[in-house]
Amino acid sequence: MSEHIVSVQHLSCKAGNRYLLKDINWQIKRGENWILFGLNGCGKTTLLSVIAGYKASLQGEVAVFGEHYTEENWQALRRRIAWISSSFFDRYYTSESVLQIVLSGKFATFGLGQGVTDGDVIRAQAILAELHMQAFIDRPYYMLSKGERQNVLIARALMNDAELFLLDEPCSGLDVAARDRMIWYIRKLAQREDITLVYVTHYAEEIPEEFEHVLFMRQGRVYAKGGARELLSSQKLSTFLGENVESTWMEGRLHLKFTGKTS
Repeated sequence: MSEHIVSVQHLSCKAGNRYLLKDINWQIKRGENWILFGLNGCGKTTLLSVIAGYKASLQGEVAVFGEHYTEENWQALRRRIAWISSSFFDRYYTSESVLQIVLSGKFATFGLGQGVTDGDVIRAQAILAELHMQAFIDRPYYMLSKGERQNVLIARALMNDAELFLLDEPCSGLDVAARDRMIWYIRKLAQREDITLVYVTHYAEEIPEEFEHVLFMRQGRVYAKGGARELLSSQKLSTFLGENVESTWMEGRLHLKFTGKTS
C-alpha cells in the first residue's frame, strides 16, 4: 500500500487557453493535515475537485489511495473522500431537496443512485438533526441561505465513513455559533490518526495548530509547501501576501496583524 493517500504529479488543467493549474506536484501522506492557502482565483477549488474525482485533469497524474481514477473505480474512490465545497456544488444543485442531496453522498454522485434504503434515510435525517437542519429536509437547494447550503454539503459528505476530507472553506456563510462548532469539529477530526485532512480557509483565526503542513498557491501554481510553523511565520507570510504581517499562535489558533504594504 502506498504511504501517500494523495499523489499529484505535473498536474495541469485549462479553461480555454488559460491554465487554471500549471505543473502541480504534491504528495500527502496518510494521517497528515494540510492547510491549502492562497488568494481567490489561484486554483485551490479546481485542484481539490480534481483530487476528489469530480473534474478531469488535462495533463499529469493524480492518484488517491494508491490508485488512478478509471471508469471502473471512480465511484468507489469518491466514496472514500468527503468533498465539501459550496463554490463547486452551487454550480450543479438548484431544485434538489436537502434530503436528496444528502442521500446522494452515499453514492458520491450528484443525483440518487439505485438502492436507497430506509436505513440510509434514517442516517441522513440523524446527520441533518445534528447540524440543526432537520426542519429543512424537503426544502430545495436554491431556497437555502449560504450557511444552510454549507451545512447540507457537510451532511452529504458525512454519509460515508470517509478517510480523506477535502474542506473548501467549510466555515463560509456560517453564523458565529455554527462557525465555532465547525472549527471545533475540524480540530476533532484533525486529532484522529485514521483521517487525512486538507483545509482551505482565508481567515487566520480558523487555522488550528493541529494542521502541521501548508501549501501556498499563486496563479495556478505551487508557490511553496512545507511545515506550518515555518510558512505561516511573519516573514514568510509577508513575502507571500505582499503585506507586512505579524503572525502569532494563541490558544491553539493562528492570529495575524497586518501593518501595511511591503516595500
